[in-house]
This record gives sequence, structure tokens and C-alpha cells, in this order.
Amino acid sequence: MPKRILIVDDEPDVITFVSAVLEESGYTGIGAKDGVEGLEVLRKEKPDLVFLDLMMPKKSGITMFQEMKRDPSMSNIPVVVITGVSEVTGIDFRNFMYKQPLRDEKKFVETTGLTKYTIPDGYIEKPLDPVELIKAVKEALKK
Repeated sequence: MPKRILIVDDEPDVITFVSAVLEESGYTGIGAKDGVEGLEVLRKEKPDLVFLDLMMPKKSGITMFQEMKRDPSMSNIPVVVITGVSEVTGIDFRNFMYKQPLRDEKKFVETTGLTKYTIPDGYIEKPLDPVELIKAVKEALKK
């Protein structure tokens, strides 16, 4: 059975493109248009990996990521961030995500045992490169 990957992005063309790249490499893509739908699909489908955009309506990818990592039934699913946020804002979000500590990190670690709360399993900048996408999938699924 092929690995199933949830693609959460508010741009339908991105979902279509990523799904096509995944299917060419033997994976199955499942789409969701925002963080609210992404969490619903995540709970229902239990994918092997999540590709997550950061800037979306209703619920941002940042909020969805945090909610995922707080929920024991979803916290071990790897997440690869796919975003154009640095292109829009000028902020290198890859470094920001990896370096910012949680305000309540000690309490969180003590209560959940998780230590990678703020760290996604991968990061890809838009525009997306098919080779980078598949490389990120393979890396994230190895962990």
C-alpha cells in the first residue's frame, strides 16, 4: 500500500501539482484547503506525512502544526513545511522555526515527553521543485 501524504494548502494548483509529483513516485496525495480542513482530514485519514503551507485562511499552518503536536494521536506524524513566506515577508522562516523556543517549553516537555514541538521534519520554499519534494518525503519518512 502506498504511503499517503496530506497536502494542506489554500492554493488548489499547489495541491494538484504536489499530488501529481507524489503519484509519479508511488505515493498517494490527499488535499485540504486550510488548517481547519487539514485537521479534519488528518484525524480521519491518518496519513503517513503532512505537507503544510503556513499562510492560509481560517487556520494557519503554524496553528495547525501546534495543534497536531499537542495531540498524542497526531504528534508523531512527520510534517514538511512548504511555503513562500520568506519570499513575501523577507523572513527566513526555516531559521525562525528552528531557533524560537516555546514560552512553556519546559512544562510542555514534562507533560508530553515531546521535545520537537516547534521543529518540522522538513522545509521547502515555493516555487516547489519536484526533486526537492520527493527528497523531503524520503527524509521525513526515514525518521
